[in-house]
Amino acid sequence: MSRFVFLFALFAIANPVAADDVALGKVTALAQVDSPWDRHWDYFKAKINDSPIVEMEYFIRGEVGTEEQMLTALRRNRIQIGGITMWGLAGIVPESAVPMIPFLFDSIEEVDFVFDNYLQSLFTEFLAARGLVFLDWSEVGWSNLYANKPVLTPADADGLKIRGSPNFAAQAFLQSVGADSIPLGTADIAPALQTGLVDGGLSSMVFFYYALSGFATDVTETHQSYDQGIQMANKQWWDSLTAEQRKVIKGAFFPIVPARADVRELISELRSDLVSRGLSVHSLTANQRAQWVEVTAPSHRVILDEIGGRADDVYAAIQAGKRAFADRSAAMD
Repeated sequence: MSRFVFLFALFAIANPVAADDVALGKVTALAQVDSPWDRHWDYFKAKINDSPIVEMEYFIRGEVGTEEQMLTALRRNRIQIGGITMWGLAGIVPESAVPMIPFLFDSIEEVDFVFDNYLQSLFTEFLAARGLVFLDWSEVGWSNLYANKPVLTPADADGLKIRGSPNFAAQAFLQSVGADSIPLGTADIAPALQTGLVDGGLSSMVFFYYALSGFATDVTETHQSYDQGIQMANKQWWDSLTAEQRKVIKGAFFPIVPARADVRELISELRSDLVSRGLSVHSLTANQRAQWVEVTAPSHRVILDEIGGRADDVYAAIQAGKRAFADRSAAMD
């Protein structure tokens, strides 16, 4: 099982053509039934159906495959538009791992401000260099740590076998707190928890709830990184569209501000349900969080050096955004 509730893609024929000036394509998503993402696709469908110049077919239950497969198809113009998480995008844009550096962000409001005002232009450049077009962000959420015991401080994680994404930022985070980092595919996590191959892992609240909540007893809201998705288009296809067709497609996506609110409301509901089912969901105290921040701080330079490319530019943009957010917040007080 992949990070299905967060991923979107439009799956199309290898060489889509226009009929009577109608832009054609097929739509697929890895969205769970009745989830916010599913409802957002219903919104998209309605908007497209209202337009006489864009026509799509929909395959929204994960027919395309993994994020790696979606990216490959997208770049080869077999998919025209796709939504890929930052973790997944790091496979072709290594700098995508920079916003995943542990404890880089202090609040959800800061995340929104920095991504919207300081990172969009950079990721537009990164995608353009790979034949892709940035369309918008899509919401995923904080990453947390789950296990079969409370893990409230870095000392609690020392020696634990923790599954993390193969992405280097996740691995460096776990290594910095003394955990034994185990990079497993998503389909292997539940069996590994059952057999004791791993003691826990890193996950969004949504993925944990639907895929792993039967295999762990504790979730710690470490909020060590925030995962976004990016909705993007194949540049060759996008350039073939008229300005009006592009406007229709961009306008069909559910607006990002209410989309974020929908996903965050779902996460709150899932958290409450986990507690009602007897699982322990821990929030860090200020002192506990400070310990995680201090221990993982040296990993920032390690991760940036490993990523290379324009990683330092992304990191500098984030720091500039954080300062601007702090100044704005102070002015509002």
